[in-house]
Amino acid sequence: MANDSALLESIRSLVARDAVAPSERLTHYTVDGLTPQIAVSPGTAEEVAAVLAAAAQEEAAVIPWGGGTSMASGNPPRRYDVALDVTRLNQVVAHEPADLTVVVQGGARLQDLQDYLAGSGQYLPLDPPLPQSATIGGMLASNAGGPWRHAYGWPRDWALGLKVALADGSVTRAGGRVVKNVAGYDMTKLYLGSFGTLGVIVEAAFKVIPLPEAGATGVAFFKSAGAAAEAALAIDKRNLSLRSLTVVGPGGDDLFAAVGVERPPSVWALLVAAAGVAAAVERSLAEAEAVCEARDGIAWRRLSDNEGLALWDGVRRLLLPPHEDDRLLTRAGLLPSQVAAFLESLESLAWKHDLVVQAASHVALGTVYGVWREAEADLRERGAGLVAALRGLAGRQGGAVIVEGCPADLKRQIDVWGEPPGGQSLMRRVKEQLDPRGTLSPGRLGGRI
Repeated sequence: MANDSALLESIRSLVARDAVAPSERLTHYTVDGLTPQIAVSPGTAEEVAAVLAAAAQEEAAVIPWGGGTSMASGNPPRRYDVALDVTRLNQVVAHEPADLTVVVQGGARLQDLQDYLAGSGQYLPLDPPLPQSATIGGMLASNAGGPWRHAYGWPRDWALGLKVALADGSVTRAGGRVVKNVAGYDMTKLYLGSFGTLGVIVEAAFKVIPLPEAGATGVAFFKSAGAAAEAALAIDKRNLSLRSLTVVGPGGDDLFAAVGVERPPSVWALLVAAAGVAAAVERSLAEAEAVCEARDGIAWRRLSDNEGLALWDGVRRLLLPPHEDDRLLTRAGLLPSQVAAFLESLESLAWKHDLVVQAASHVALGTVYGVWREAEADLRERGAGLVAALRGLAGRQGGAVIVEGCPADLKRQIDVWGEPPGGQSLMRRVKEQLDPRGTLSPGRLGGRI
């Protein structure tokens, strides 16, 4: 930063007196071992833009903050001077129940939005971890999701438009507030998954849908990862009213014991969630149970509503990017048909690198997570070799692996996004156009953009 005191005085002149955090609060905003010199919580989109312009003028680096649930993801920032906390921007701006649309500020908590929409019998079908903390802007900036992706896709599939504050102090809009929009380049998707490197999302418009009439969860246990994954694919082909379909391996966090569900030792679990009209939910679980029994499932159990909610919450927390230094979270993208073999390879990789792993997979999406922990080896010493081995394994199948979270010193040895993609030169040009001074989250994207 060129001049800490000058920037602090400039920011104080732009926001309310209590919008600048006291110095003892700054460690709350630490990212990958870096703590900012200033943390500010603007109250309007215009104040957000003004703070960005002031930071750019002083050549300071700004990282946007919401609930902090995805801050462990991404490459370490090259610089970090100002934490820009958007949680004061937390209001529902407009809601048209008949049109199934809602407009909400970027600092609103997802759970607060869901509670508001429930009053009209509607919801936003996105389920990132910790919805009581995750903010709308942060969810979009990290393109975060959960097991519901099986049925509903990613945040980009539900966002109609955005209002974004840019590093030069301007505020721009992308997309609109209606389901049908004009043709042209979809600027909305440019900001989604950009991890705050292109702008700060201060408002978003979404499609919403009616709450389902009913929902239920069943779980089956299998002796191998391959059997559980194959059962999941067979269930997926039945065109059932499924919301989530996830395989969870043994070891690590015992999700089932935490909710009082008995799980046989050393087995793989297939969790099946159905949602929709009551008759479709019942048929879906009955057919899922039949598929599991036909593929040598050890047991099938239908969970109570409370057990099901708690278990899915545990799955989301398991796959939350870790802030601790004793965990490494990887995510592989593969063809669904390759998931079974990939899952079965993880245990041998863990043994080879003296680590332990708990795996989970949204099988029909081709997504495989690995939660890696220390056994005999130091994760920070063995992690780089493990990541290279995983990327080699996935790459031979045409897939890829990203690191969702790991110790900060391990991050500095690797690019968490993997080898730079062919389109990275275009992304650099976009960054240079929208943020020529590198004000916003410098270094956090692939290739240290």
